[in-house]
Amino acid sequence: MSDLMKTIQPKSDQLNFDDFIGDETKTITISGVKVVNTDQPIELHSHEYPGRPFKPGLTMRRVLIGIWGKSAAGWEGRSLTLYGDPDVMFGKQKVGGIRI
Repeated sequence: MSDLMKTIQPKSDQLNFDDFIGDETKTITISGVKVVNTDQPIELHSHEYPGRPFKPGLTMRRVLIGIWGKSAAGWEGRSLTLYGDPDVMFGKQKVGGIRI
């Protein structure tokens, strides 16, 4: 039987909420942390999704700094489990998002 999940995967340069349709969680191991000057200032690169970093929102960045500290060097090699949360809001609109 054919796996139809491959037909709905988003074409994107980062992990998105849509990547979690049909899957409850994804565990990634951080291979690198990149700080960039954009609205999403942290890119967490992983071994599992090369070329498609997880770009955590403000709340998730606060969680990560709270548990792993403020030095990006200490984050490499650590694993975290992500899940899609359909109740994440952007302004007044429910858009879904990725949570840790």
